[in-house]
Formats: sequence, C-alpha cells, structure tokens
Amino acid sequence: MPRLRLNARRIDLWHVLLDEAADPALFDEYRSLLSHEELQRLQRFTHDESRRLFLVGRALLRTTLSRYTGHDPRGLEFRYNAHGKPSLKTPVEPPLEFSVSHTRGLAVCAVALGDPVGVDVERDRTVSNSLEIARRFFAPAEAAALEKLPVERRGAAFIELWTLREAFVKARGVGLMTRPADFAFSLSADRKATVSFNEPSEEKPDDWQFARFRFASHYRVALAIARPASERPAILLRPATPY
Repeated sequence: MPRLRLNARRIDLWHVLLDEAADPALFDEYRSLLSHEELQRLQRFTHDESRRLFLVGRALLRTTLSRYTGHDPRGLEFRYNAHGKPSLKTPVEPPLEFSVSHTRGLAVCAVALGDPVGVDVERDRTVSNSLEIARRFFAPAEAAALEKLPVERRGAAFIELWTLREAFVKARGVGLMTRPADFAFSLSADRKATVSFNEPSEEKPDDWQFARFRFASHYRVALAIARPASERPAILLRPATPY
C-alpha cells in the first residue's frame, strides 16, 4: 500500500462504523494485530460490545498509523506518558500525533503532523442528570451556562461540552491532573468553541483550535489541536474498515 503523506495544513480523521467491521473473520484479523499487552487488556472487558469496540479501535489505530509510517501494523510500538497519553515508540519522521476515541457503534482516529491533537466521540443520548454531572465534572461557568438553557437544548449542549473537554484533556496529555475548574469552554451560536483558563498559565486560548460536528446523524465529535488560530487546518474525513 502506498505510504500516505500528511502536511501541517491538514488533520485526517479516520472513522469506522462497528456494523461495517462486524465480520467475525475480521475480528480474528484484528486480534492478530494486537500486542500481548493489548490482548491482555482485551480479555479484561466483561461486555461483548466493549470488547469489540476496544478491538476495532486498536486495529484502526495500528492500520491507520501504518499507512503513514510504512511500518507493519503489528510491529508498531507505543510509549505512554505518566498520564497515559500515547505516542509512537517506533521512530518516525516527520513525527505524528494521534488520538483515538470510540463509543457505541463508532471508532475514530485523528492524525496530525507535529502538533498535539485530541479527539472524542459520543453518541447522542438523553442524560437525565446532566446538570448534576456538569456541576461535578465541568467548570462552574459551564454548569451555569447549561442551567440557563431551555431543557430541550440542554442535553445536546452537555454532550458537546463533554466531548470538547475530553478532546482537550487528551491533546494536553495531563489526564486526571486536570481539575474541572482549570479551564472552561464557551459555545457560540456560530458553532465556534473557545477555551479560557482560570489560573495563570503559559498556555493561551489562542494557542488552541477546536472543531465540533455531527457524524452519521447521531454522533457528536470534538477535535482539539495545539495550533495558533491563524493556522487553521482542514479536517479530512476518511472512512476505514481495517483490513
């Protein structure tokens, strides 16, 4: 397969619907890609759907990175920082940044050149206790903004804030070290998302860009990338079925 080239002006977002990758023969192929540690993690899942999502997600990650690196997907090795953010241990030039997310029925993998990137996907659903969750896990300003919304709009806004926060935390690679009140998102009518920091920081809001969009009518995707606002990248959606 020809090696794919990526430039700084583009982020590739690969996606696979689980229904399109549900052939049992494909699952056997996916297992053959995984490392011993990944196979151990796979066995720890107690629900079939969670096991399938993890399997497809890892297969998507390995086959996607193989397209850019030219390496066999089985031979790719990963390292993780103290908070669990992955990077390629296998030497690659130019360096690739990537992020994976999955939810019921869909797995996505974002790939960027050089700049930290994070992605999160959630399925549209009714969250009956969204305000209670927001008060616990969101910044106070975000929870207050949700409370002011009409009930019929609150659920969608909650999911959008959740995916933005998750994508941002993944891109920063700080995991649970981030306190809910450390940063807050605001959502404008023109669908632009902006972040603010509640404590003095070397990071500036203009150091980050965000994208959010619907996918396949019932999924919400958020993307975060550490890149100045003046360098707006294109986002290329790429369908994939590993193998």
